[in-house]
Amino acid sequence: MGELLEWGNGSITIRLAIDEAGIVRLVNFGPANSLAPDVPFPMALGPVEIQFAGDQLPQGSRHVELGGTARLTYRSHEISTVGDVSMLTLNQHDAARGIRVESIWAIDGSDPVLRCRSLVTNSGGAPVTLEYVSSFTYNGFVRFAEQGWAANTTIAIPHNTFCGEFQWAEHTLPDLGIYDVGFAEQGIHSSKKRIVAGSVGTQPTTEYLPMGAITDHARGVSWAWQIEHNGSWHWEVGDHRTGVYLAAAGPTDQEHQWRKVLAPGQSFEPVPIALTAVVGELADVFVPLSIHRRTIRRPNADNENLPVIFNDYMNSILAEPTEAKLLPVIAAAAAAGSEYYCVDAGWYSDEPGWWNSVGAWTEASGRFPHGLSFIFDAIRAAGMIPGLWIEPEVVGIDSSVVRELPDDAFFWRNGARVNGAGRHQLDFRSPAVIERMDAVIERLAGEYSLGYLKFDYNINGGIGTDIDSDSPGDGLLGHNRAFLAWIDRLFERHPDLVIEACASGGARVDYATLARHSILSTSDQTDHLRYVPIAAAAPTGVTPEQAAVWVCPQPEFSDDELELCIVNGLLARPQLSGGIWKLSASQMEIVAAGIAVYKEYRHVIPTGLPQWPLGLPHWDDAWISQALVAPDGIYLAVWRRGGGDSATLPLPIPAGTDVSVEVLFPAGGEAGGRWDSELGELSVTLLRSPSARLIRVTPKP
Repeated sequence: MGELLEWGNGSITIRLAIDEAGIVRLVNFGPANSLAPDVPFPMALGPVEIQFAGDQLPQGSRHVELGGTARLTYRSHEISTVGDVSMLTLNQHDAARGIRVESIWAIDGSDPVLRCRSLVTNSGGAPVTLEYVSSFTYNGFVRFAEQGWAANTTIAIPHNTFCGEFQWAEHTLPDLGIYDVGFAEQGIHSSKKRIVAGSVGTQPTTEYLPMGAITDHARGVSWAWQIEHNGSWHWEVGDHRTGVYLAAAGPTDQEHQWRKVLAPGQSFEPVPIALTAVVGELADVFVPLSIHRRTIRRPNADNENLPVIFNDYMNSILAEPTEAKLLPVIAAAAAAGSEYYCVDAGWYSDEPGWWNSVGAWTEASGRFPHGLSFIFDAIRAAGMIPGLWIEPEVVGIDSSVVRELPDDAFFWRNGARVNGAGRHQLDFRSPAVIERMDAVIERLAGEYSLGYLKFDYNINGGIGTDIDSDSPGDGLLGHNRAFLAWIDRLFERHPDLVIEACASGGARVDYATLARHSILSTSDQTDHLRYVPIAAAAPTGVTPEQAAVWVCPQPEFSDDELELCIVNGLLARPQLSGGIWKLSASQMEIVAAGIAVYKEYRHVIPTGLPQWPLGLPHWDDAWISQALVAPDGIYLAVWRRGGGDSATLPLPIPAGTDVSVEVLFPAGGEAGGRWDSELGELSVTLLRSPSARLIRVTPKP
């Protein structure tokens, strides 16, 4: 072994080994006070895996021990500090081909979160074709030599299906096909098996969150990762010789038809990733990740003040707005305590089936005899800020806009425009698209004096476009980054404008998007009971102050159901909708009371840290609980959807501490709370099912 390079911040530690030949391996990554022994050099992997066309391929389809990686050697490194941020910059090169790989790792203060980005540069004299580059690679989570590893190690996979978002499932590695087949640490053979999660196309979270986690329960250590990209991504976990590795990346050639030609002097930046390593279980990783998400997010007043939004789509007007329909809804939204009112889809067309014709984004005169401005004036007169729904990335195949824009304004593959469910995907690399959509947004925001826009997105453009690109995946990545740059410029012009990110509900839960947008649509789930596990688990993927949760009261609800649907949103961003204008006076009182209570404590949500006293929710759990730990106490949402009438909730309060327990909503509601100070547990009783409570638990001095 040549040199051992150690770097960290007291919370996490990184160890890189460099041998006499200059080969770099990542031999340790974990909590500073609970590091495992270093991974032996022969089985350790480099921190970046890279593959160029013509390089030797690995055994099987896995993205480790790639031919391009084998050619890299150490060139230099630098450790620097800027403010509270410590950075390690590692430079490797393939001297024969003139390839340089720069890895920049950053740690902010004492937070146990590693932020990774890279740059691949062709300094040689000939073009090269890049086929894969990882954002992070490490083979040290599990060692088969550790007794009981198979039972004591779990991988957590975050499923994120349409109307069933944020659902984490933990598995042992053997359950998913990773087991010790008898290879040696010093050997040359590895299994070909891998556990894979990823996404293809323009909706990055239609199947999974761009995350994952591994827990070593024997040592009490958990690792988690978050790929920060708004397009195609991929991670894999597998066994390499006698250990378990992670390779995480953005788009790849094998999975996404992504290839990038680097001419001499050109560079490519892979997608960034953030990782954490903590002493604790799976739920504990979301504390540092929440802090990290707040650190990288664009500063904005919306995430400080948390105004209440009413949107007239979900279980409400359902994309059929008219002047006559909207006026009573506006009045009811204001009476409930809403501060923004967003007119959702349908405002741009007098046709009943407008899906294939969208794109002009001009108001439909038949729906609004006095004009849409009349509606926005009514919203302002009711004391709310007006907002409007739009899909800026699509044009319907029957829209006149299709004929007005040049060919390069659209995604093309194999000589044809991409047709995503009756809509064409706009390509934001095109100057014509930027010019048109800038004009549309400036017209809407200026003509109507809007304070809120909902950017929805309901198709998937697929693997990408082969227009002006080295591959379809390359075209998609260029579009992804151009779209984010367009959003950045929009916020520069309108820093106070609130723009909601939505993609068929929660298909854009990624922190390339959410580092910019202050609020996210978490789901299109219409059932308030099925929404419970979505709302409770949302802080695993998004900070609570960014998570818009539908609160859709209906006149047929019992008081218990009405209270439950309100509790769904009370530790996040309650997005009111439903049949609010049809509620009885007593039902309206319940809704208004819930929103009034929310306004009393919402200032603590932007710094609150998530906990799950009953564990992360599963889809069919009878009892579910989510907490936010804030400076003035623990805010606790508790739902019962069946089961017995009591549940015991362990809380992060030192044993022996006396507390006060207050039901915040419904005011005066019974919860049968009993605090066991010795065990640090709160027993909650809800006699009826379904029902829910919002409780504040405050330690006494």
